[in-house]
Amino acid sequence: MKRDEAMAKVMSRSVYTAIVMCTSVLGSALSAAAGTPPEIRMSHGNQVPACVTPDRLMTFLKGRNARLDPRFNNIASHYKKHGEHNKVRWDYAFFQMAIETNFLSYRRPDGKWGDVDPKQNNFAGIGTTGGGVPGDRFPDVTTGVLGQIQHLVAYSGERLERPVAPRTQLKQDDIIAQSLELRRPVRFSDLAKRWAVDPKYGSSIEWVASAYRSEFCTGKDASKQAASEALPWSKAAPAPVPAARPAPANVPNTAVKTVWVSSPRAAPQAEPVPASVPVAAPQLDASRTPPSGLGAKQLAAHSAPVAAAQPGCVVSKASYGGKKTLLIRASSPESTRYTALTVLEGFEKSMLDSFIKTRAPGGSLVGEFPDPAAALVKARELCPSAAG
Repeated sequence: MKRDEAMAKVMSRSVYTAIVMCTSVLGSALSAAAGTPPEIRMSHGNQVPACVTPDRLMTFLKGRNARLDPRFNNIASHYKKHGEHNKVRWDYAFFQMAIETNFLSYRRPDGKWGDVDPKQNNFAGIGTTGGGVPGDRFPDVTTGVLGQIQHLVAYSGERLERPVAPRTQLKQDDIIAQSLELRRPVRFSDLAKRWAVDPKYGSSIEWVASAYRSEFCTGKDASKQAASEALPWSKAAPAPVPAARPAPANVPNTAVKTVWVSSPRAAPQAEPVPASVPVAAPQLDASRTPPSGLGAKQLAAHSAPVAAAQPGCVVSKASYGGKKTLLIRASSPESTRYTALTVLEGFEKSMLDSFIKTRAPGGSLVGEFPDPAAALVKARELCPSAAG
């Protein structure tokens, strides 16, 4: 998988879909909460938050993969052990693994197997350069985790004497030389276009981290409001788990390494448009702005209204990315809200369900439109009292 070479012109990877993401920590943990992945190596100001534990990570993982192979039941503890020994942010290494293996399902979005066989114990696509190349193989789960952690050490700019991954042995000098050119500590965001060709690779890892924090790193009240939700397209291509792995000949010889080629988003993102009655919290003061802790592409707990309406009617705009737009109507005793929600084509239903569940309880689809402008025209027909 090492996109540390220019051979990575292909989309990438061993698998990927993403099935499905405290802030009371120090240094870069705070920066991560703001949407910036932390430095790879731990330091005094870059520690794993107290809210991250192996047990919680496993609960988070099993919530996205109900058919987790029993071999992986203790995998989070291996990340902690090897991560602490090598001073690597093992929580983010775990989140990277979730991205690389589609939460250890090793399946593509269409439900088919990726290039890596689960029995390889390869949790980060190490050595999978596309075109069906399966990459490195490790004798057991703990060695596979160690291989990933050591590869991260190399990317941080430090040389290892006897790394367990053949790919690390072969390429670490080149990897280190490129990392040292940054002249600063290497972050997980720096893995984009190197570990994987996806330019949003770091954002994808941060997205999973955000999902985890929303479930396990919040207070009681906040956790009720930020209920766990799978990634929007987790239901896009369900596929039953077959009794046996298909023969390699049945696996398309397409290089897929990363499913994040479109820069997906975890929740509606605030957009710079006029007016200001927050859709997600209409009872709040109109001058309220989204908290600075929300990342522009990862956490977005706000939808910025396009137009503030007279009491009883609001037209707003929200985005998961993409151009196709769904117009959603949600009514409450106080008002009726029409939201023009842009979505990724092919994931309309799952993104609609996710938005209604978390942002517009009881809402319904009014119609689909080719772009936000067309949806807003319809919204204003239905809500003529909306200003703007």
